[in-house]
Amino acid sequence: MKNGGLRTVGRAVLLGKVVAWLACLLVTVLLGCWLFMVKSTLRDALVLGCAIALAVFALSAWALRRLSGNPDPASVYRALADRLSHVGEGGPGVLPARLRGASTLSSDGALAFYGGVMSLMLPLALGVGDPTPTGKAAEIASAGAVVRALPVESVKNVVEDEHRNGSTYYCTVTVTLPPADGAGSGRRVDFRSEFPDPAEVGGNVYVAYAPDRLELGAVGDNDRADVDRQLSGRAMSNWWTWILASGWLFFIGVIFFLYLTTRRDQRFPRRLGGDECVLRASVSGYDGYGADKQRIGLDTSKGPMQMHVHDDNARYVDMVGGAEGNLVWVPDRNRQGGRKGPHRTGAVFISDAGWFIPGGLAPEYEEPARVAADRQASLGSTGHSRLLDLGAGWVLSIPNRLMNVLLLWTLCVVVLALPVPSGAWRLVIGIACTVGLLAYGMYVVVSQDPAAQRQPGSSQDATGPAQ
Repeated sequence: MKNGGLRTVGRAVLLGKVVAWLACLLVTVLLGCWLFMVKSTLRDALVLGCAIALAVFALSAWALRRLSGNPDPASVYRALADRLSHVGEGGPGVLPARLRGASTLSSDGALAFYGGVMSLMLPLALGVGDPTPTGKAAEIASAGAVVRALPVESVKNVVEDEHRNGSTYYCTVTVTLPPADGAGSGRRVDFRSEFPDPAEVGGNVYVAYAPDRLELGAVGDNDRADVDRQLSGRAMSNWWTWILASGWLFFIGVIFFLYLTTRRDQRFPRRLGGDECVLRASVSGYDGYGADKQRIGLDTSKGPMQMHVHDDNARYVDMVGGAEGNLVWVPDRNRQGGRKGPHRTGAVFISDAGWFIPGGLAPEYEEPARVAADRQASLGSTGHSRLLDLGAGWVLSIPNRLMNVLLLWTLCVVVLALPVPSGAWRLVIGIACTVGLLAYGMYVVVSQDPAAQRQPGSSQDATGPAQ
């Protein structure tokens, strides 16, 4: 990176954390207001304000990339390692008392998953909704609506919705609206609505009308809640609200499940007590790519070893290949197993420069290493080591194409959040934004493995036998 690159990376790390947490909060508030709040100035302000804030965050990330010279990911990773190297304390034989930053392994994954899901849901929800109530329901509501159960006098133009397997019928219903003063015969009006079964003469339906302006007509339904929704100006129909809210809650449950199970897999030492097994080691290479890119090679006094890590092994080696430090583990840690089973012991590589890489040792490496391990390593009283987080500088390291996609996504969200009358354009933009983002995500996933296979240095010679 250019001169001053470390300062730029520091700003990128801070901006990345702020954007990740606040963006997830903003999309949550935006979707919640859109689904559940009635039409009001407050709802319009919250929805549009959250959308504009998202756009400002995206523009800030883009501007920082341009200010940093649009660096390549490898230089960002090296700058991250150099930045963390300034916090190292003690000598090669001294272990830190505490490992800091380990919680980001779980929280970053949860934020990325939640942000990705919400990025797909939000444009679709905005596209199928209506920020400004129009038509007869809006006119009746502004004229002082009341809702009453009235008898059906006639039913005509019954049409079955074939796309719902006969569970919905559209019927034109005739009712008589009572006058405001209770005198006279009232006014006969027609309205068309959905019914789970064809409306029947003599049955009651819920009807909304303005008593002082019967000429406005009426809107109605067999469900009182749906009539109230039309009058209140809620952006989403009851059906869409139920679908999107259920999906939202489901994915939140998935996030909590993955967060808890991921923490169960991360059984490496986090606070050192001085009785851990310790081996001097250096990062020598990596093995595995594609779906199995999670093994880095270590040269130790017992010969080559492999440590399973929580991120892309090639990126670790590209940043800190040849780095020296200590391999630290607690025997039998994680023997009870996590989601990935009991076959690996939690371990951590603590570099002499002041950062650490968490992971695990397979039995064929951990058990023989116990004989040569040093259990009397010196433990610092105040020193600490920080996690070497590959994703901390994501603002600078994500592909340019993805940054452009995020800018376009925020533009679409701002347009959809405008409190203006709806039209066909809203649905087109919402669906196109969701489908386009999903297509790009699939493209990235499909292109990852070939890209990983082209990376240099994927060799079994430096790491010992593949497991």
